Amino acid sequence: MTFLKALKVTTASIALCVGAPSFATTLTDALIQAYQTNPSLRIGQNSLRATDEGVAQARGALRPTISATASTNRTLNETTDRASSSDTAALTTSVPIYAGLTGLNGVDQAKFNVQASRQALVDTEQTVLLNAVTAYMDVRRDQRNVELARNSVKVLSEEVRAARERFEVGEVTRTDVSQAESRFAASQSSLETSRAALKRSIDFYIATIGSAPKNLRTPPPAPKLPKSANDAENIAIARNPQILQQQFLVKAAEKSVDIARGNKRPTITGSISAQQSNADLTDTSDTSAILGLSVSQPIFQGGRLNSAERQALAQLDQEKSELQLAGVQVRQEVQSAYATWEASKASIRARREQVRAAKIAFEGTSEEAKLGARTTLDALNAEQELLEARSDLVSAIRDEYVNAYTVLSAMGLLTVDHLQLGIETYNPDTNYSAVAKPSPLGKKRLDTLDKILKRNGK
Repeated sequence: MTFLKALKVTTASIALCVGAPSFATTLTDALIQAYQTNPSLRIGQNSLRATDEGVAQARGALRPTISATASTNRTLNETTDRASSSDTAALTTSVPIYAGLTGLNGVDQAKFNVQASRQALVDTEQTVLLNAVTAYMDVRRDQRNVELARNSVKVLSEEVRAARERFEVGEVTRTDVSQAESRFAASQSSLETSRAALKRSIDFYIATIGSAPKNLRTPPPAPKLPKSANDAENIAIARNPQILQQQFLVKAAEKSVDIARGNKRPTITGSISAQQSNADLTDTSDTSAILGLSVSQPIFQGGRLNSAERQALAQLDQEKSELQLAGVQVRQEVQSAYATWEASKASIRARREQVRAAKIAFEGTSEEAKLGARTTLDALNAEQELLEARSDLVSAIRDEYVNAYTVLSAMGLLTVDHLQLGIETYNPDTNYSAVAKPSPLGKKRLDTLDKILKRNGK
């Protein structure tokens, strides 16, 4: 088999391997598996459920509290040497009436924290899916590079054999044989390097998706993106979860300021208490009921309340600055990702032209080498250039695909729902409704407090 024929045969085998219909795993399969098994998403979901409890606790502060107490006392009179005992039981209900609106502001703050946590979960989802796309394409790229490197080893092995045969009949020199042997050894080293890169990509695939890659199919076309980077940026400003999360954190910080100011206002609490006492010495039983109303107004707290307000204002300024920074970073991320994506598309066109030209050059050099017009080194160099061109094309295709999904992530659209993966996703409302839904009485009181806020222009 000649040098050129060996290359054509092994190249054809690569094409058959790449395009064979027996592949079992699609990109959609990998994305679904990553979403369903990646521990980062489980962590985010558990964190969100914990944040949901903050709403339930804040609403609990607006509801009545009921407590029961019981006590017993035994007294020994040394003078009369008689013992007596008394028992007391009480049931007390305390109803918060007004607390400077800190209770209602606390509920709103907890709700904003929940919304911020939901956006953090979306951001985690995007990271997981982008990593899954990257892992999928990295494995496919490195698998092809291994095949190309293996092909090069086979071709150069044939070239070494042919060079030795031609040396035996005096057609080439020992130098030609040594050059072929040197290039053959280098190709073996390149093959091992490619295998190591594939091993790293497989490890990342397993860590991200949860299982080893098996027969990865050719991915579908890359997602459609806006026609300009500015259009993508406008979408990102409205949809990127990092910006949305920070917006909710600003609102939560505003409520912290309201709470700090509300702590300076009076608090009004109503109470109802029923008590029963029994004394065996007098053989009496007393029952009493007390209806109380208490008003408390902080006058001097050692500067603690003023400090808390200043702290809340400083935290609000910090969150606003964080929001501004998030906007700057997202804009930069979108513009950079979009420019990289466009460059990768241009790179594919250039790499394809490079492969076409390198193939023509290689075929011509090989034929000329047979006629003695080219040296063995010329043929080896042409083969190496063709191998590198094909490897560069494989990498460019991978880069263009991953870069497209990177733009989608920066826009805030790399989610299961937007990709229409067709699976059931985590519903944050389920747990929220179960733990944070107000009772009928609590809802009535919240509605009343809402009316108070509206009357006061809050």
